[in-house]
Amino acid sequence: MNHLYEIFILFIAPLIGAIVALIVRQKDDANFKLVLSFSGAFLFSVMLLHLLPEIFQTQGINAGLFMLIGFFIQVFLEQATHGIEHGHFHHHSESNTFLISLFVGLSVHSFFDGIPAALPHTGEHEHSSLLYGIALHKIPEGFALASIFLFSKFTKNTTLIIVLLFSLIAPAGVLVSSFIQETSSNYYPLFLAIVAGSLLHVSTTILFESESGKHTYTFKKIAVIIFAITLSLLTL
Repeated sequence: MNHLYEIFILFIAPLIGAIVALIVRQKDDANFKLVLSFSGAFLFSVMLLHLLPEIFQTQGINAGLFMLIGFFIQVFLEQATHGIEHGHFHHHSESNTFLISLFVGLSVHSFFDGIPAALPHTGEHEHSSLLYGIALHKIPEGFALASIFLFSKFTKNTTLIIVLLFSLIAPAGVLVSSFIQETSSNYYPLFLAIVAGSLLHVSTTILFESESGKHTYTFKKIAVIIFAITLSLLTL
């Protein structure tokens, strides 16, 4: 299978986050937000350096239009997920209706995450950096998803099964992405632009939201963002 490595990385990433949540049982807000900041900054930088130039080079103005569509698709998805993909969740039990809505919304977003992982790049560093950027973004998602179900009084085993199911969604995106490239290659770049718009929304929201709500950032967050951007520049 051509994309076995990508499938494995995207499958294991949310499980890593979930295992941490199962072991710790308590959400450390400060460290959680630092991990989010790093993943958001790295993903945003890699998109600007590799993914977006590639899309605009082939699609021109159409790329901007379809990215805008993807951006607002993510806005609507967050009505279901309540923004847990960029750190919004609480330490209390949630209703089953909320949990189902959350799982479905986050799964659609995760499916989108898998689409660019199957993109054939001319350079190996480009391919790896984009894949790792997406995978880093999946780790906090798995942590947040597991934490919410634990807070909602689900057992560890049930929570792990739920996260296992969630971990299959992004790899499914990889497989569908590969199929679209083989059968409808002319439409694939536009589909990729939609996904890029969605990822752009998530990564910028992570970056520009502050912990205090006063548009100020801690020194640690600034340092983490600079470190992530520096790492992304090494992929050039």
